[in-house]
Amino acid sequence: MAGAAQQDWGFTEITRKFERQSKPSRRRRQAPRPRWTPAPARSAMHAGVWVGVIALLLMGLVGLRVSLLYKNIQYNDLIAQKNTLQVQNDSLSRDVSALSSPQRIEQIAEGKLGMVSTDKVQYVYIDPPDGQQYADLSQAGRPDGRTASH
Repeated sequence: MAGAAQQDWGFTEITRKFERQSKPSRRRRQAPRPRWTPAPARSAMHAGVWVGVIALLLMGLVGLRVSLLYKNIQYNDLIAQKNTLQVQNDSLSRDVSALSSPQRIEQIAEGKLGMVSTDKVQYVYIDPPDGQQYADLSQAGRPDGRTASH
């Protein structure tokens, strides 16, 4: 082992080489500032951008509120229109039920149209135009008492 301790395999030379090189300074290197925007102007520009973004967001919020207000007005108008139509529908339903009552229909049928109700059966006999007899009508069958002639 004694021979291995005397032999350093070239490490001493490498360490001397690194020691000879100058050590870099540890101070931080600052990034160069652009010549066209000094630091205070840059912070003012950032503040202006943020104010602009906030202003746009507030304008959008106001726009949404206004559109919501218009939609509420339209909704209230539609509700009022629905209520008016419901009242008209109820009125028309009452009119339909009054006009379609059986007593009214019977009155119009008997008065204007000359119809008779089913409890008053009446037979009307019509002689054929060519004089032929198509059915045998007996004495009892004719309301005027005449008999059919052949």
